[in-house]
Amino acid sequence: MTTRVVRLTDQHRCQIVEHCESWQPNEGCGLIAMDGDTVTAVYPADNELASPTGFTIPPQQHVNALLDAEANGWRLGGVFHSHPNGPAVPSEIDIHGALDPEWVYLVVGLAGEVEVRAWSIMNGEVAEISLI
Repeated sequence: MTTRVVRLTDQHRCQIVEHCESWQPNEGCGLIAMDGDTVTAVYPADNELASPTGFTIPPQQHVNALLDAEANGWRLGGVFHSHPNGPAVPSEIDIHGALDPEWVYLVVGLAGEVEVRAWSIMNGEVAEISLI
């Protein structure tokens, strides 16, 4: 079995972590644009739920990210969110809420040392994606 690899620059990683930290004690969230398996843009978003255990990206922010990605020849290829009190692994809520099996699901664990991990979620099956 081949492990999927996604390229995430230090700049994009820092942008994601800083946004997620700014939303504590609630989950931070946003979308990512991709070109192939490379993250090309990060779209920090508001969390309409303002919850430490879930997130909802406002529809207009989702549309704005989609339009910007398409205008640049990219695609929306995933979402990121944080677990303020937990590890960087998908929760049951994350697994059941994953709608696009092609998307990359980045989870930022903020409990203890900050960690960013990437996941593929398809039909309830979770597989880790290598970040380089």
